[in-house]
Amino acid sequence: MRKKELRAFTTWIGENDICYTVVKSNAVVEIADAVENTNAVKDLSDGKVYPMLVNLNEIKSITKEARDHFSMKNREPGVSAIGLLIKSPASTIIGNFFLGLNKSKVPVKLFTVEAKAVTWLKQFSKK
Repeated sequence: MRKKELRAFTTWIGENDICYTVVKSNAVVEIADAVENTNAVKDLSDGKVYPMLVNLNEIKSITKEARDHFSMKNREPGVSAIGLLIKSPASTIIGNFFLGLNKSKVPVKLFTVEAKAVTWLKQFSKK
């Protein structure tokens, strides 16, 4: 398994054909981090479109520009769906804010249990 260690994220493609991104502890995600992670996903996916599970549990904050980038407003989605894994008050606020204000081009759903997120994301896997 190939894994990308970035400033704010760790990203890889799992054996279950789901792209995983974990936000590092206390990360303040800025636009440069968002672009870096998007490029990492493109590199890892070799042209295939995967559903993505984003673990926001340890995030500190995210800028508006980074949220806009992740909502894919002005670009083609590189993923087929996004599951946002949340648990902390900060991650819950960020997840709800993302869902409420940024209308994504792909299905997005909040989860507190990783197994439920994976089950939901599997329906968007394009094998």
